[in-house]
Amino acid sequence: MKHLLFSIIPFLAAFAQKAEGPASCKAQLETHLTGDNLTIVGHCQNQSAQTVTLRYELLTDKRGQSGTSHNTQSGAVAVASQQSAVLSQTTINVAPTDFYKVKLRLLDAQGTVVAEDSLVHHPVASRP
Repeated sequence: MKHLLFSIIPFLAAFAQKAEGPASCKAQLETHLTGDNLTIVGHCQNQSAQTVTLRYELLTDKRGQSGTSHNTQSGAVAVASQQSAVLSQTTINVAPTDFYKVKLRLLDAQGTVVAEDSLVHHPVASRP
């Protein structure tokens, strides 16, 4: 029984480190509307006790009278313990009648999504 206990301890320690790792990060979208320009900023807040290294994707999709646009920004970032980092920023021209969605995803080294935030704007319905 003693040998079984010692063989389980390293497994439990590895599990505890993983649970405190990237899952302790928060993805956050910040937006500012100035006139017809919507500026979108993606943030990562590391809430863990250690530095985390992640990949991020900021995806925007817009459809309106002026046409359709898609934009993807991605990269890698290391965020120190209890710190926040600006990951990416983009600006799109929007109108009240446009549909747009924005998604920020944080991924670990295996490509698993560990945090995400999103924004969806549905067009204002026209009234007769």
